[in-house]
Amino acid sequence: MLIKNLLRIVKSYKFSLITIVFYEIIYLLKGFKGNKFHFSENNKMSDDIPCPYYFLTKIKKELQEEDFNIFIDLGCGSGRIIDFFSKNFSDKKFIGIEHFNDQYEYCKKIFKEKENIYIFQDDFTKSDFFRYNSDCYFFNNPFRNEKEFVKFMDLNKKFFFKKKIIFIFANYNKKTIYNLKYLKTIKNFYISENKGYSICYLNNDLK
Repeated sequence: MLIKNLLRIVKSYKFSLITIVFYEIIYLLKGFKGNKFHFSENNKMSDDIPCPYYFLTKIKKELQEEDFNIFIDLGCGSGRIIDFFSKNFSDKKFIGIEHFNDQYEYCKKIFKEKENIYIFQDDFTKSDFFRYNSDCYFFNNPFRNEKEFVKFMDLNKKFFFKKKIIFIFANYNKKTIYNLKYLKTIKNFYISENKGYSICYLNNDLK
């Protein structure tokens, strides 16, 4: 099962695999955390596959041009995204919400001494995550089915419109993001239909 899933991941990165592996090695040697994989049989939440450092490095450059204060990772897994961005934006507040107990406990452990990082165990699809007042949302495709993701976004868009928010969607089918007309893409990068990222704002023209 594990080998099959790893081969599937490797295949999905196609011709960018060498670049992906290069960045993984560099950041592992630098001591960055959050590199655990977790494959689940949960029908709703997807497997915990850390977002490649190659993508995160490019996203970091884009975020340096944006203004945000509270960064939230919905489905934070083993904490790679929180760890990476907290080291590059040390003046910001970071929140991770994780459903699965093993990943939650792992994140609590590695971030226990970080005063600007908060980790919560919850099913964010059923919780009031708006209480954290975040203005930057990161989704590393936490849904098993992208139809569930679209449903989630449609149900919550009225709350998102209450303030200026940055959305970062990693490893979704780019057509799925494009078809959310209330989002305005400002930057994107893809190496295949399903591997890459989009950085979006709400399209206030449709408010």
